[in-house]
Amino acid sequence: MENIRLSWDLFVLVFFSVVIAYSFIVGRNQTIKIIIASYMAILSADGLGNLFEKYILPSAPTLQGDNGIQALVLMKIFVYVLVIVLLAIRGGFRVDILPENSAVTRILANLSFGFLNAGLMVSTLLVYLTGGSFVMGTVQAGLHTNLYSESQFIKAIVDHYDIWFSLPAVSLVLVSFFQPVEE
Repeated sequence: MENIRLSWDLFVLVFFSVVIAYSFIVGRNQTIKIIIASYMAILSADGLGNLFEKYILPSAPTLQGDNGIQALVLMKIFVYVLVIVLLAIRGGFRVDILPENSAVTRILANLSFGFLNAGLMVSTLLVYLTGGSFVMGTVQAGLHTNLYSESQFIKAIVDHYDIWFSLPAVSLVLVSFFQPVEE
């Protein structure tokens, strides 16, 4: 029996598959709610991360150098995931897009939003792992991790993070043009 070689590419593909499958389980409206929560989580994680870097790291001698960078990355990822979970479960807002008449259209919409959600999440986590910041507009690929150099797939996601970041929002705007206006 041949050994299976695990790679970061496989991890990313499995993550995409799980997020897409989850979006079919929770439905399109909840998936869109998670996308919106992801944007709020990105801003929260970046903002708190920048405050952590500016005020906490300089005053903590044990968090100098690589330890501080790792602490910052872990803190951003923790805040990002925590805010998504809290907003998705307890968020005080509801997404209610009118259902399509066709089953094929519903399936394609769910698949599309699930794919965009997975891309947004993966690219965000990879940007944080590489030491980048969305608020500051910096992506220092490979600065703090070898993932960037080990995987062409990850390199492509990080290099084009701005597309992954903007595409879900652009898609939501486009979908809004096809929804009837409530009075």
